[in-house]
Amino acid sequence: MTRELNLIDATPASGGRRRFLQAGAALAGGLLLEIGSAGQFIRNAAAAPITDSAAGNFAPNAWVRVTPDNRVLLVVHKYDSGTGVKNALGLMLAEELDADWATVQVIQPDDPLAKAYLHPLWGMHATGGSTSVALEWNTLRRAGAAARAMLVACAAQRWAVEPAACKTAAGAVIHVASGQRLTYGELAEGAARLPVPLEVTLKRPDEFVLIGKERSSYRVADKLTGRARYAIDIKLPDMLSAIVVHAPVVNARVVSFNAAEVKALPGVRDVFATEIPETIAHFRPDAPAARPINGASQPGVAIVADHFWAAQRARQALKVVWGDSAMKDFSAQAAIRAMAARVDEPGKKSKVKGDADAAFQGAAKVVEAVYTMPYKAHAQMEPLSIVAWVRPDAVEYWGGVQVPSRCAQAAETIAGVSRDNVKIHLTEAGGSFGAREGLHIILEATYIAKRMGRPVKLLYSREDDMHALYYQSASVHKARAALDAAGNVQAFSLRAVVPSIKEPDDPGFLAKVPVDPSCTEGMRDDFYYQVPALDLAWVRHEPGLPVWWWRAVSYVPNIFAIESLIDEAAHASAQDPVALRRKLLHGKPEHVAVLDRAAALAGWKAGAKPGKGGNGRGLGVATYEGYKSYIAIVADVSVRNGAITVHKITCVVDCGLAVDPGSVRQQLAGGIYWGMSTALMNAVHIENGGVKQSNFHDYPVVRMSDAPALEIVVMPPSGRQPGGVGELSNPPVVPAIGNAIFAATGKRLRATPFALAQASV
Repeated sequence: MTRELNLIDATPASGGRRRFLQAGAALAGGLLLEIGSAGQFIRNAAAAPITDSAAGNFAPNAWVRVTPDNRVLLVVHKYDSGTGVKNALGLMLAEELDADWATVQVIQPDDPLAKAYLHPLWGMHATGGSTSVALEWNTLRRAGAAARAMLVACAAQRWAVEPAACKTAAGAVIHVASGQRLTYGELAEGAARLPVPLEVTLKRPDEFVLIGKERSSYRVADKLTGRARYAIDIKLPDMLSAIVVHAPVVNARVVSFNAAEVKALPGVRDVFATEIPETIAHFRPDAPAARPINGASQPGVAIVADHFWAAQRARQALKVVWGDSAMKDFSAQAAIRAMAARVDEPGKKSKVKGDADAAFQGAAKVVEAVYTMPYKAHAQMEPLSIVAWVRPDAVEYWGGVQVPSRCAQAAETIAGVSRDNVKIHLTEAGGSFGAREGLHIILEATYIAKRMGRPVKLLYSREDDMHALYYQSASVHKARAALDAAGNVQAFSLRAVVPSIKEPDDPGFLAKVPVDPSCTEGMRDDFYYQVPALDLAWVRHEPGLPVWWWRAVSYVPNIFAIESLIDEAAHASAQDPVALRRKLLHGKPEHVAVLDRAAALAGWKAGAKPGKGGNGRGLGVATYEGYKSYIAIVADVSVRNGAITVHKITCVVDCGLAVDPGSVRQQLAGGIYWGMSTALMNAVHIENGGVKQSNFHDYPVVRMSDAPALEIVVMPPSGRQPGGVGELSNPPVVPAIGNAIFAATGKRLRATPFALAQASV
C-alpha cells in the first residue's frame, strides 16, 4: 500500500527556486534520476545538483528516488482531487522498476512551478482534461526502466556477472544461477554512481504485473482514518482566518460598510474591501499582464478573524452598501432567449466536410431540433479554500491547487513577488470539476495575507462557493440531419451558441485561434460519426456573466445535442437507434464494440416502439468518443405520474489500457452520477444580476436515494495507450436519459433539467 509523504510545513521560501529544489534533493541519499518532459534522461542527479530553472538550466519534470531503507519515491506534479491519478502514476513507475508496491511513496514536488512541469498542451502549470496518465505514460515508465537497469548493473558488478544473468522482482535484483539477492535499498548508493542508460527496453503489456490489476487505493484508507490533509486542516504559527463577502449582484462595487462596528466584535482583527487589480499577470511568464474578463477581480469585503466562526459571526453584523453594476438587469432566462435567437447564424466553422447545403436541399427528410442547458455550478464536495503567506521576498500557498500557475499570477500581481519565489504545498482536495482551476480565491487570499502580514486561511462557506462564480455557461444548440429516402444520414449540421471560455482567461487567444476549442469539443475533427457532409460551427455569444470550465466542459452540451438528434433521426426514419449508430460508426470497430456490448448488457430490443400516454418504461442509448476513449451508455428509465426515475445505467468503456481499473470504474461511476444531476436537477437561476441558489437544498445533486444500479464494464486492453476517463462518462448520460424518456413516453425533452412539462411529442 502506498503512502503519500507529508510535505506540509511552514518552511520559509525566501531562498527562491534554487532553495526549493535543493530542499527536495536533501532527502536521504540514494538513486535520483531527472526526467525531461519528453521522457529523456538528463543525468544521474547524484553526480550533479539540481539547478535553478529560472537561470535557464534543467528542472526535473519528475524523478525517481530509491533510498537505502528500500523506499521508492515518485515525485509527480499532477494534482489529485480524488481521481486516483497518483495511484496510476505510481503504478506506471513501479511496474517498470519491478518495485515492491508496498514500498512506493508518491510525493509532491518541492517546485510545482518548474519550467519542465508545464502542461505541453496548454502552456501553463495545470492538471486537467483527463490527460495526466496519457501524458506521463512513456515518461514514468522510462524512468522506472532506467532505474531498474542501473540497479541491475550495480548488482552485476558486485557479483562479477553479466547484467543479463540477473532478473528483478519485488524490489530486489536476483542472480538467476546462484539465487543471490540484493534489495534495491542495498544497491541504491552504488547505482547512483553509474551512468544513466541512453536506451531502455519497456515491458510488453503481457509482462505487466501491477498495471491493469485490481488493488485498493491508499487514498481511501487515508481519508477514512483522517490522515489525509486538506487546506482546512492547515495550522501555521500566527495564522488568521478570513472570509470574503461578495456582492449580491455580479460585479457590484463596494460603496461603504460598517467597518468600525464589525472590527469591535470578539476575535475580529480587521475588515476591509478587497481591491484586486483588473490587470493580472499572465499565466505564461513570457506574456504581458492582461485584463481578463473572467470575474477574477470581483469585489468583496474581507473579514479577518482569529478563527472561521468568529468571521462568520461578524458577517451577520456586516452592512455593506453596494454600488450599481452593469449586470443588475441580467437574467439567465433572458440570456438563453438571446442565445436561441442566434441558432441560425453561420458562426465560426469548427468542421466542414462535403456540401452540406446541397445535401439539405436535396434531402428526403430533414430532422432538426434546438437543445438548451442552463447555467450550472461546480458544487464540489469541499468548498474552495486556500492558505497564503506573503512576505517581502516570497509567497507560500497551502491547498488543493489544481493550477499552480494561478499562484504565480497572484504573487506577481498582488505581492510583486517573482514566480521564482513562490512555494506551493499541495494538499488533498475534495473534488474540483473545474472549480479549483479558478484564479479569484487565490488573488483574494494573497491580497488579504499581504495586508495582514501573517499567514491567512481563506475559506468559502458552501453559500460563498455557490455565489462567488464561476458557472458553466448556459447554452443553446441547433442540430439538423438530412436523410435520404432510405433513412441514411447524408449531412449533419450543428450550431453551438455559447460564450468563449478561453478568451476571458487568456485575452487575445481568439485572435490566434478563431474557434474556441473549449466550446467545440466533439464537433471538430473529433466528430465521431461517418457522415458524408458536415457543417459544424460555433456562434460566440457573450451575455456578460463570467463563465468557466466545468467537468467535461463543452462535451456536455455538444454531446447532448448530437446524441439527441441522432436518436430523433432514428425514430423519424423508423430505424432502431442502436442500428443507426452502428451504421454511422462504420470503420470504427472499437467504438462499435462498446456500443454493442452496452446494448447487449442492458437487454436492448431492436425495433421497440416509444411508449404512449406519458407513463411507461424505456431504454435510451448514447455514445461518443473523447479523451482518446470510447464509451456507450444505456439508461433504463420509467415515468410514472410525471416523476422520472432512473433504474439502471449500463456503461461500457474502451480506454485503451486501464492502468488502475478500480480508479477507472470509480471515475466512471462518479461521472454517471454527475450526468444524472445535470439531466434531472442542476440549474443556476440568476435574476436581476443575482444568483438565487445557495446550497444543496436549492441546487440538488444526486443523493444515495436517487442513485440507480450501475453496471460498468471496462473493455480488455486494446493495445492502445491509456485514454482519459475522469470526464468521460458524464456527457452521454444526459442524452441517454432523455432518449429513454422518449422511449418510455413518446415525449421528447430538449432542455435540462428534464421536466415533462417541457415535453414535445
